[in-house]
Amino acid sequence: MKKVLFIIWSHSFGGGAEALLTTIVNQLNPQKYEIGIIEIYRANIKKEPVNSNIKVYDSITWKGDPEYRKKIYYIYNAPDEMIRRYIPSDYDLYVSFNYQLPSFLLPNGTRNIAWIHGAIFDLSENGMEQYRFLQSRAFEKVKKIISISDVTTKSIQELFPHYADKIVEVYNSININTVREKAQDPAATILNHPAVIYVGRFDENKNPIRMVDIFNSVAREVENIHLYFLGKGELESEVRKKVSEYGLQEQVHFLGYMENPFPVIKQADVCCMTSKSEGFPMSLLESVALHVPFVSTEVGGARILTNEGRCGRVCRTNEEAVVGITEILGTSKELLAKECEKSISRFDLEVYISRIERLFDEVLNSEFDLVGKQTWDIVQSTGDLEDRDYYYCFPKELIENGKKIILYGAGDIGRNYYHYIMEKGYWSLVAWVDAAAEKYRKMGSNVQDIEDITYMEYDVILIAVMEDKVAQSIRRNLCECGISNDRICWTVPTFYTWEKE
Repeated sequence: MKKVLFIIWSHSFGGGAEALLTTIVNQLNPQKYEIGIIEIYRANIKKEPVNSNIKVYDSITWKGDPEYRKKIYYIYNAPDEMIRRYIPSDYDLYVSFNYQLPSFLLPNGTRNIAWIHGAIFDLSENGMEQYRFLQSRAFEKVKKIISISDVTTKSIQELFPHYADKIVEVYNSININTVREKAQDPAATILNHPAVIYVGRFDENKNPIRMVDIFNSVAREVENIHLYFLGKGELESEVRKKVSEYGLQEQVHFLGYMENPFPVIKQADVCCMTSKSEGFPMSLLESVALHVPFVSTEVGGARILTNEGRCGRVCRTNEEAVVGITEILGTSKELLAKECEKSISRFDLEVYISRIERLFDEVLNSEFDLVGKQTWDIVQSTGDLEDRDYYYCFPKELIENGKKIILYGAGDIGRNYYHYIMEKGYWSLVAWVDAAAEKYRKMGSNVQDIEDITYMEYDVILIAVMEDKVAQSIRRNLCECGISNDRICWTVPTFYTWEKE
């Protein structure tokens, strides 16, 4: 029997990748494979129902872990050390279940597979050079790269052409029978018709605000139509605000996260996805399995799943999405159900698992460099990781030495920048400000109120936050207060690498 370990960012977020991994490990032949799972981050949103024969290891970090940032930093900068501490050494095959962090934890000198669940074009953006280098180093260690869609394959080929010969496309699958069985449970909500359903987190990539814009146009053409949001996330308040601006409060409903969403999804007339990027969306597979057609942006696998437009539409513009929704609503339900059944039959779980097992066996039987093989004992590697005052690169290339800086933001990024400024002494720190200054003062930090900026002399305001959307909001607010845009500075924070120091 061969031992296979899956390394995933999180197996407890309740998302599509987690559900897919659960399906795979529960279906793999227990007479052939001994399966293990380790997650980097424990979110505690959903406990995935894995079979009793599958070993689930303690997570490396978790929500509220005081050493979270330190551990993530070390995965980037000293992955071998983190592997010795957390990754068991007695497995025959290691599978990283997405790119970046999980793939960085693939050991050297072992049989490895990198399973990529979405397009990786983000690694081509400015400021991502180091992450792209780290991903290339991870790909170098693997025998195969599994791509789950045409779009994912294209992104890997364009960014890492020298590893193109390692790519194998394996489209996602679902347990159709399980989805349909769960759909028979009592529904928590009865939908009003016509019913459009959106399934996914409220985040920048899922782009739920665009869904509201599209629905507003549809509502002008289709009388008494309703939109149901199934999910939650950080953008929910902004989505609700947009709904109010359009006056759609009576037609748009927020259902939150559901452990079993299928009894609700199967009631819908059409399922919509507005994501900017996806690998091969599980929610669309599940929708089609329940005979609910869909309208989606151009994401991985969507066009294939439409089966030449017979059970779904792929759109580039909002106008195309509106047309797609209205056309589906005007088509016979019986015809759409037949086309959905034809489409989903191509993603049969039995065929899918058989292909995965053949791929695993191919890698397990491949030639192996015994010289590079490593063994380690995670029990012996329990010493403390070295603390650092800063884990993020300070954007020194954007600010000349000797400039007077106001540091805006006292969270994790702000504290990192603060320590760097104080240690190096290349700049003069005029003030450290934050909207929640009082909270940070109670914690012992010398943080001032944002309003104090008015009375200060400075050359540049450095925004210290992670998200572009948050940074742009802060920038707009500062500009509205009369501060010149060219005196405001922000860039995407990236982790320091020891090579740079």
